[in-house]
Amino acid sequence: MQHSLKTAVAVTTFLMAGAAHAMPASASGWMAWEGQNEAAPRVIYTDTPGQPGSMLACSEKGEMFAMLTLEPASIPQIMKRNAQYARGSDSTVTVGEGEPTSARFRYTPARKTIESAEHTVAAKVFNSAVKGETLTIKTQREGTIETTLPAPDAAFKAFAKTCSGLRKAVAE
Repeated sequence: MQHSLKTAVAVTTFLMAGAAHAMPASASGWMAWEGQNEAAPRVIYTDTPGQPGSMLACSEKGEMFAMLTLEPASIPQIMKRNAQYARGSDSTVTVGEGEPTSARFRYTPARKTIESAEHTVAAKVFNSAVKGETLTIKTQREGTIETTLPAPDAAFKAFAKTCSGLRKAVAE
């Protein structure tokens, strides 16, 4: 868990560095974070009106991380908020009618976001988009997120290819 928390902090720091330059989002699909190579992004996010914001990031080893907002919001805008406090949150993650999986998220009250540095949890977020099934995350204290993520598009597919390639490179 210690490694996961350090990784989550590193990913958040990485994203915050780019937040000041984030593109204004108005589309309802997946977008590469500004400054990312659109053909091989390591960070993508959604900004669907009326839906919680979602973000997937990929480490240099091809491991995914996920962030979601607890309410409809733009992740690039939320990342601009000063947030010096976070705490752990026990949760369950369900994709469609599948079995709920226990997970531990990092909850940041100032941003109203939850983050997971666990690849298996981020994979559930990823798979809910691929399957077109509802993603439900029930947190112990912060509430429930229920969202249907945008279908895989060019940005999502480029992200998937990038992460897969990084995982394969590490395995070799």
